[in-house]
Amino acid sequence: MKLFPIFPSSGITGLHVSDSAGNRYSSGSTLSLGSVLISSSSSNTLKIENNGNFTVTLTGNPDAVSKGGIHSSQYVINSQPSSTSLADGDSSSFQISFQPSSAGVKAAYLIINSDDPNIGTYILYLKGTGTEAPAPAIQVSEDSFNFIPNSQTNFYAASGGTSSKTITVKNSGEQDLVISNISLSGPDASSFSENGIPVTISPKKTYTFTISFNPSSASTFSASISIDSNDPNTASYVIGLSGVGTSGNAPQISVFYSDNNNISRDITSSTGFSYSFGSVFPGEISSSKTITIRNLGSSNLDLTTPVSLSGTDPGEFTITQPTSTSLAPNASATFLVKFSPTSVGSKSATVTLSTSNGKGGNSSSSVLAVSGAGGRRDVIVTWAHSKEHAVHMASGAYRVCYKKGSDFSAQGDSGVVCDADVMYAGDPYTPNYKTITVSSAGTWYIRVKSFSQFNATGSAFSKSIQATVSSPGY
Repeated sequence: MKLFPIFPSSGITGLHVSDSAGNRYSSGSTLSLGSVLISSSSSNTLKIENNGNFTVTLTGNPDAVSKGGIHSSQYVINSQPSSTSLADGDSSSFQISFQPSSAGVKAAYLIINSDDPNIGTYILYLKGTGTEAPAPAIQVSEDSFNFIPNSQTNFYAASGGTSSKTITVKNSGEQDLVISNISLSGPDASSFSENGIPVTISPKKTYTFTISFNPSSASTFSASISIDSNDPNTASYVIGLSGVGTSGNAPQISVFYSDNNNISRDITSSTGFSYSFGSVFPGEISSSKTITIRNLGSSNLDLTTPVSLSGTDPGEFTITQPTSTSLAPNASATFLVKFSPTSVGSKSATVTLSTSNGKGGNSSSSVLAVSGAGGRRDVIVTWAHSKEHAVHMASGAYRVCYKKGSDFSAQGDSGVVCDADVMYAGDPYTPNYKTITVSSAGTWYIRVKSFSQFNATGSAFSKSIQATVSSPGY
């Protein structure tokens, strides 16, 4: 018995797949399907070819070609091979379609089970990119802060004074963006003003206008501004406006961070902002996410209240408290958040920064939702068998065992893990691949043994292969 990792072979002998251009793909190769518009479809006719000195039978049941992977739902196997028995030099065609439902790179893989004594289970990785159709796309920002629809921006001014912000509208799309109306609404709309006008913005160009806050008293004010356009995804771009009128000297907190797209976000008093640390192996610690605090007011900002964690999994995250407990006017401080999962699976928590005087001398609260996943990595293990060595008896099975850091010779050796057996399935040949899941980085040693009706203790282990895992997959 032989054991094969799924990496491209140095040559192609036996079972392989070719595309319509005649390119051949050995097991473990990647087929790139290019870019396809979202909700569109691109079909590809592929051939399964046998380039060996033997007849190969495709043993997949019920389908000779099946699929798997994180984005497998965005690939469709339109037709199966017409023949499942391929003599030397024979081929049989099948068809797949790439049908992206969202933008970005989509990954999956095809599985072809066979009795090829050298290849066994054939794996072909698929990669395609979903792209947006040409259209205008509105992007709204203030200095380095890129807003999201229904987010909020904050104004502070002494009673009777004025505070202004310059708003930039960019067309990040591929067609003209037509701004048809810019308007204020809300309970305190009269305390704000704007000078925006209808305008047409060419692709990649910008337009700027000003929003001003004019408080009539030392109080809080709220309103919203709507930017109506022909963006097919955001017909009306709404930003909440929060204003604080102060009397005399007072501190004013500003809190911001960079999101997962490296865009600065103002979370001073807004909600709905989040940050994902992605996948981290249990027992390891993520890189830090820095949150910055600034005092935009005219007296010291009190930061003696510790930043807190709450929510579903607060124990899976850690906080390094702000570098200062009292922040002078125009000064800044930072604090750090890290993700350190203790187990596999999704984790989430809420970071809350509270002050006694951050909102124009009144208490303030800034909130950020954080999340991550205790990661793991799937490793597909395949092994070859021929008809005379296949597990085709009652009680037949294959067992995959693995260990981190060093090789092993027996199932009972320290640190060895054996997954559930791959059992005889009632077909001529038992499946000859299995996905194992590991939850830490390192080099894993993998071996396989077989069982049959007349060999209940199992065969000797196969030679080992090594799978080096450096990062989690999800």
